[in-house]
Amino acid sequence: MSASGFARPTLTRRRRQRGAVAIIVGLSLAVLIGFVGLALDLGKLYVTKSELQNSVDACALAAARDVTGATPLLVSEAAGLTTGTSNAALFQGKAVEMFENLNVSYSDTPDNTFYTKDKVPYALDKIKYVKCTAERTGIAHWFIQVLNALPGMNIQPSTVNAMAVATTTSAQTACAIPVYVCTPQTANPVRTAYNRGDWIRSKDEKDPYGPGSFGWADLSPPGGGASELADLLAGSGQCDMPVVGSKVGQPGSISSLIPAWNTRFGLYAGSYKGPEHGAPDFTGYAYSVNSWNPPNGGNAYPDFIQKRAANEPYQTDANAGLVTKGTPSTRQVHQAGADRRLVQVPVVDCNELASSKQATVASWACMLLVQPMQEPSAKDVTYIEYLGDSKDPTSPCATQGVPGSSTGNGPRVPVLVQ
Repeated sequence: MSASGFARPTLTRRRRQRGAVAIIVGLSLAVLIGFVGLALDLGKLYVTKSELQNSVDACALAAARDVTGATPLLVSEAAGLTTGTSNAALFQGKAVEMFENLNVSYSDTPDNTFYTKDKVPYALDKIKYVKCTAERTGIAHWFIQVLNALPGMNIQPSTVNAMAVATTTSAQTACAIPVYVCTPQTANPVRTAYNRGDWIRSKDEKDPYGPGSFGWADLSPPGGGASELADLLAGSGQCDMPVVGSKVGQPGSISSLIPAWNTRFGLYAGSYKGPEHGAPDFTGYAYSVNSWNPPNGGNAYPDFIQKRAANEPYQTDANAGLVTKGTPSTRQVHQAGADRRLVQVPVVDCNELASSKQATVASWACMLLVQPMQEPSAKDVTYIEYLGDSKDPTSPCATQGVPGSSTGNGPRVPVLVQ
């Protein structure tokens, strides 16, 4: 038998194998392209979902801001829809529009049924939560539809949706110090209201129930002794504050608190030896009726901001017209200070306080500590400056935009809860 007789069947088999390999490679490429397409198209859906989530987050936060208990829901819905549709999706290539079912609804709790603005079954002041939803349909795939070439495959365009729920909570605020302020009607002298910039006079250290409009307060009665109050003054204060409607007490005359108060001005005396025993404010510059706008004082806050920016130290007793006998900190110490002279204090009915030694918190006020306390032998009073209600969005005590405790006393700011 010739050699060529053996070669012919072998060549035929090789040709047949080449055909089979081509089919396998073709099918493999289709599957590989399908898997690559799956990864790319799922990534496309994920990005679109994230972009749509940005839209509903913005919608819910904007709508929640106008849920005040008095503002019509039409205002809230318009704010949410306007903000939500200002976002873009599909790799920022297409604006989120109304036809994507961007909806705003409302509820009294995050777990109950949400209703559109015209179907809410309860009063405005019961509405606390806003939900925004959005959906984008008909998202075409890039590659995965190649699998439709396989028998039984029918891959259709996809849909993504997103949801967000928001409410409002109190903004973060300055912590409280153990001091109360009388309501204007029970202050001495009596006033109709406090105006921003007013100086409020302390009660005489020797007569804590006599003339004056502010005094020491026990923020968690009963049992707030001098050491507890001193720790609050030299420390950060009481940041978990009693809610409006709770009680605070009056411990009476405690002259031992004077050195603790003065640490906030960078003045150290007695057991308070330096910043390690009580951090100072960014400035120790003081204001008194003897050195600032005599005889009535007032409106020191604008100048205080400038002095704080320059880290001005206490200007000495002689220049301030005070008698503190404390050792003042240097400018360098104040540069490493903190916000220690902007504080919150409870506003109470002082007639109630005088009769029962406890009183209900009517509100919280933002105050500026304008001057250190003098030695008891000086027989003088101290002043603090009224800077508005703590719920006022313009209050300098509030870190507006940064959510705080749900039971806090700062202005209301929107926050996402789902």
